[in-house]
Amino acid sequence: MLDLDPDEKHLLRRLLGEVRDLVSTAPIGDAKMQRLFPPAYTDDAEGEADYQRLMREELVASRLSSIETVDAILVAEDRTLTSTEVDVFAQNLNAVRLILGTLLNVGEDDDDADSPEMALYQFLSWLVDCAINSLMRA
Repeated sequence: MLDLDPDEKHLLRRLLGEVRDLVSTAPIGDAKMQRLFPPAYTDDAEGEADYQRLMREELVASRLSSIETVDAILVAEDRTLTSTEVDVFAQNLNAVRLILGTLLNVGEDDDDADSPEMALYQFLSWLVDCAINSLMRA
């Protein structure tokens, strides 16, 4: 069961809305989106351009659909999530975490929770960890 208070759900819905906007509007190669849409061909510009031309729309549509699934989960009243829903939930929270980590330039050694942004990053990391642990127990 997803046991978040209304403020936490509201925060996650707002963050996912921001990711939705970024996914919909960010140009190919936008640094904020690099970890969500990594290049398929790092040493072949033409191959990468072809890949983006062929796959970008599908990747964006898949990401947007996934965000809508999580938004519906967060709106729903207390109910038990399926393992698929937990997986989608974890993937989307991780997407928010990756974008935030990129913006904050978080590295392996960073664990300074003095800023609100780092506290948010750590909260998201904890939620992803909880989701993964629940999947492992299932």
